[in-house]
Amino acid sequence: MKQLDQSFIIGIFGLIGLFIGLFVKNIMVWTFVGIAVGYVITFWIPYFKKQHQLKKKNTK
Repeated sequence: MKQLDQSFIIGIFGLIGLFIGLFVKNIMVWTFVGIAVGYVITFWIPYFKKQHQLKKKNTK
């Protein structure tokens, strides 16, 4: 995934968190939660997929 795509996804989730925070009156908390979810989706899920594929490849 390219850096621009990663930044876009993290930004979208940050905005979603901001809008949720506006409704529940905890703007900062929900903005950080949105950024954290975006970070997990863009960096850790592809990392674990790659590790799983390498592990599967090495066991064959």
